[in-house]
Amino acid sequence: MKTKVHSLLICFVTILPFLELFAGPPEKTQFQWKWTNNQVLELNEYHDVFFRVGTKTVEREDKNRVVMKTKQCSQDSCLVNAWFDTYLRYGKTSGPFWKDKEFLSDFTLFRNGRYEVPNEFIMPNLRSFPSFPENAVSVSDVWKLPAEESFDFSSERIRVKVTPEYTFQGIFPWKEGNYSGNCEKISYTYPIFYTKAESERMAPNVPYKIFGFATGTVFFNATKGVPEFKEVKLSYTFIYPNGTVQEANFHIKGVYFLRNQVNAKDKESIREDILNDLIVGYTKDGLPNGLRITPAYRPGNGKPNANPNGIGEPTGTLITNQNPDLNSPSKLIPEGEDPNKIAEQLPVKVRTSEDGIVFSLDSILFDFNDSKLKPDAESAVAKIAEILKKYPDREIRVSGHTDNIGKKEYNQKLSEERAKSVLHSLVDNYKMDEKQISFRGYADDLPVAPNDTEENRHKNRRVEITLVLD
Repeated sequence: MKTKVHSLLICFVTILPFLELFAGPPEKTQFQWKWTNNQVLELNEYHDVFFRVGTKTVEREDKNRVVMKTKQCSQDSCLVNAWFDTYLRYGKTSGPFWKDKEFLSDFTLFRNGRYEVPNEFIMPNLRSFPSFPENAVSVSDVWKLPAEESFDFSSERIRVKVTPEYTFQGIFPWKEGNYSGNCEKISYTYPIFYTKAESERMAPNVPYKIFGFATGTVFFNATKGVPEFKEVKLSYTFIYPNGTVQEANFHIKGVYFLRNQVNAKDKESIREDILNDLIVGYTKDGLPNGLRITPAYRPGNGKPNANPNGIGEPTGTLITNQNPDLNSPSKLIPEGEDPNKIAEQLPVKVRTSEDGIVFSLDSILFDFNDSKLKPDAESAVAKIAEILKKYPDREIRVSGHTDNIGKKEYNQKLSEERAKSVLHSLVDNYKMDEKQISFRGYADDLPVAPNDTEENRHKNRRVEITLVLD
């Protein structure tokens, strides 16, 4: 019996290699960007940041929103127009994000992932990650291609050439918060070394030595030709001419969203939908005698507000009495009535802007020189929150504004506090994602009317909530 088992094992050992001779070659994957004209790729990054200088340490969380639009694409590259919004908050993931800086950039992205960035642009500061070989690759294949990191200091920019080593890991799932996917995974690592030449001028606030390392993972959808998710760890040591040594560590996670560009007509259509939702929300809760605005149709079955089986066409807006104890007559707003005239009565105004759709809450929602929301303000924020939740992948910015009366410092603080009041209401009372929202106070820097009359100054004392579409 023992002899038979031994013979059987030998049989399997000798047959398996023989069978492998008939297996086909391993499947290969060709990586390249497949962007086309009029597309937008948005990247939302979150950075855990740690700084150390001597015994002093600082922890911070940064958020970067990167929007890249294709201006023109050819067979081998796309000319990209991009802007980079940066946000930060101090401490370990506590409190709202403060909107910090904005950067514009025009650069060329080649199909293999290589960047060409003109010298006048700071961003993107990590360039040519990842880059792909010309030939298709198999799982576990390794390649090296040049890339660059750009460090922007107050008086000088340092560009460091690096050579990442990439490995194709295969297809894996990824998940970050509410987002997930399943696509090709590429990992990479590289060291960073930089020493300024002795012949170059030394500036006290610019390091003359930089060293460190980086490890990264990119989930790149080879079928769609765009990335879906990335995670990067960066560790730097900066040595300054005066002997100061600074350490900086970044843990970065970023989710990509691909969509078509939103034009002016699209924005206006979205604004009209939002305005109708806002009107319905207010008339449901806020008009006297329980009146409510609902769609009205030409009679298709003898009932003025019914349209079974698609019979009849919309003719306007029907205000109906929702309270059976009241006998207020219904009123039909004629076809062609501008809903903006109805909206003028609301404490929230809705308009389009270069960035997207803006909800403007004027100063009647705050007491004079106060940043605490009044009851009417809470009601307005509640209705806006319900609308914003329909756009879960979009950024939301809350901005505070004042008139030009009073000292600049005071107005700056008041505008920030009012913006934070609205932000905290969205997050605390209506459970919106804090990472999706940022705030900034602008004092009297961005008036919507001249500060020459009390009526115009009233318009400038406001808080705005922007649903970012670009």
